[in-house]
Amino acid sequence: MRKKLNLKKANKSDFLLLLAAFFLLFILNAGIISYVQHQRMVREREQTAFIARGFSQTLNEELDNTFSLTDIFKETIVSHDGKIVNFDRVAQYLMAKNTALGSLQLAPKGKVTHIYPLKGNESGLIDLLKDPDRGPVCRYGIKHHITTLQGPFKLAQGSSGMAVRSPIFLTENGKTTFWGFAIAIIKVPDIFKATAKTIGLSGYNYHLYSNTSPLTRKKALVMKSGSQLDDPVSLSFSTSSNNDWRLLISPKNGWQYKRSHWVLIYVLLLDVLLVLLVLWMINRRISTRVLEREATRDPLTQAYNRQGFDGYMQDYVLQHPNEKSTIIMLDVDDFKSVNDVFGHHVGDQVLVDLTKKLQQVFGEHAIVGRNGGDEFVVALPGLSMKQSEPLIEKMSKLKQTTVVDKKPIDFSISMGYSDFPGQAQNYVEACRFADAALYEVKIAGKNGYASYKSGLAQDKRHNQLGLGMRALAAGDPTPLLVVKVDGDEPIYVNKSLLDLFNCELSTNFYDYYGSSFVNLIAPPDRDRVYTELKDFLAQAEDGERFKDDFSVLTTDARVIHVCSELKYSLNQRYGALIYMNFILN
Repeated sequence: MRKKLNLKKANKSDFLLLLAAFFLLFILNAGIISYVQHQRMVREREQTAFIARGFSQTLNEELDNTFSLTDIFKETIVSHDGKIVNFDRVAQYLMAKNTALGSLQLAPKGKVTHIYPLKGNESGLIDLLKDPDRGPVCRYGIKHHITTLQGPFKLAQGSSGMAVRSPIFLTENGKTTFWGFAIAIIKVPDIFKATAKTIGLSGYNYHLYSNTSPLTRKKALVMKSGSQLDDPVSLSFSTSSNNDWRLLISPKNGWQYKRSHWVLIYVLLLDVLLVLLVLWMINRRISTRVLEREATRDPLTQAYNRQGFDGYMQDYVLQHPNEKSTIIMLDVDDFKSVNDVFGHHVGDQVLVDLTKKLQQVFGEHAIVGRNGGDEFVVALPGLSMKQSEPLIEKMSKLKQTTVVDKKPIDFSISMGYSDFPGQAQNYVEACRFADAALYEVKIAGKNGYASYKSGLAQDKRHNQLGLGMRALAAGDPTPLLVVKVDGDEPIYVNKSLLDLFNCELSTNFYDYYGSSFVNLIAPPDRDRVYTELKDFLAQAEDGERFKDDFSVLTTDARVIHVCSELKYSLNQRYGALIYMNFILN
């Protein structure tokens, strides 16, 4: 039987030590809870303040849109040398577009003479400059050449409104004279309904105040939701009309940081759960890191995926804006053939082995990414293009072999590269230039490397294809496809054609192309186009052209009608080629 503890016989110093430890743990827990509560309060209120700033910007935009209505009348008056032209028609159109307008008015020399609609607004036909309430604000706007906002006030129709008055000035012989006012009476809170709806949907109550005119600091309630706010966040801001605004905002359901009834229970349980909590935090951190890695890494090769690579490079460029870097674009030559002949599992092993070799050759500081398919991108931070060339040459000359089931399978790669800042102004442009250089290598025969604007650009074999380096780099706006007649094999496709067929990568297009050009044609046109193309090739001579109209079928099942010009060309390296452009009808 377990012996019962006799506290009376317990050593006094041990008891005090336990009491002190418990007290210290209690203080520690209370400190942690207080800190957590404070941080939660700061974070929640900062988030609310951020949301409030966004709402203030939206409100400013809504006011600016309203001010632009008076600008239309200002421009009309000025362009017609002070004459009022088509006021009712223009006002009717503007009010039909904006239901928050109460009326539109013109006040030559400060006296309102035109109101749309007039019915129900006859009381507005007054001399603004002589009016005791409106006169000082109007004179302020004239003096400072600014649009003023006054209100809110009761409208004749019973709702509330605010007056936007924009002074109009005419210039003649270098002398500027005051013509009058263009006025928009806006309904409140209708004019701010987008702001009000957004705040409500975001889970907040609000009170919006504004000074009644630029001449006073006295603020009036413009609109609100919720009768009472719970310790609201306050934001003050100004508009272009020199009005000062104040937005009070708080959560509809109250602040979460104030819900602390669980604190006492937490303090009592924390002594027991402290170790478990630490373990949970460690496990959560590890899980977070795993998730972050999975979100930025390619699951097959463990290289960065496109999102991870772009994120890394953007951060690096921000931290090292003037440091040179080299960008390399590469892919596996005839990768589709590897998959077709040996199977996709071998193709996957090729990509895994290639990733390892890229990291080994370019070093631990190299950033290796997989764009998709067999296309890779490598960044060499801190190395200029000249400094990187020995490593690129080493990678190109390295024998590429994958061993599957003890059987070696050889393959080759093509690489294009560029640097920034230098050739390219930014990282995105450097990628585009490197991709252009990669196309040079592909067209020149694959299994090699080239820098942007390298000697390959003047290679005779390349020029015989009729594809300029500039077009490859910039992306020819006309979709272009080059096909070998012997075997019906596509050897070049530009970015515009990929976009036309909704293919993200060239490998996607080649898979869709299959083994014949007619796979791109919509079924109703296939037989006709096949016959016409066959007849053309049977008697075509070098340089001869042929035009045809047909519909293509894209990867997302869209049927697009195009006009295509086909050019038959004899090439020393590739033999007979067909150049096809696709112009949308």
